[in-house]
Amino acid sequence: MLCCSKKNKVYDETYKPKTKSTIIDDQLTSKEFTEQFIGEVLSCGTCDKAFTLRENAIVASCGGCYKFLHCGIAGKCVGPNCLFKIKGIDYRETWCVNCVPKNAIINIENIGTVECDCLCRECLDDPKTPNKFKRKI
Repeated sequence: MLCCSKKNKVYDETYKPKTKSTIIDDQLTSKEFTEQFIGEVLSCGTCDKAFTLRENAIVASCGGCYKFLHCGIAGKCVGPNCLFKIKGIDYRETWCVNCVPKNAIINIENIGTVECDCLCRECLDDPKTPNKFKRKI
């Protein structure tokens, strides 16, 4: 009687588990490589319309919900937490209308330096953000 014995499992030596990674053919020309991806379809996080990358309709991604956007863009946040420097150039995080606070006047009216300025929740609560942007209704 073998009450505590383990059965030996036999594995096929030729078995290879399937991976979900995409294999990219490195023999493609730059143009062929680009064409593989330019047909990808992304949907707008605001209106759910689908667009291919070829259409150049998707113009931003939201810093709050991380959805791609072609409409419903609140703007670029003027706060200090959303400012990034890359190779000496300033970039500001883009936000959708659903992710910015509805009680900040800058998110309702154009009071910033550029037509599409906004203020995210984190920057609204940050003491380093200039008070002129933090006015609420």
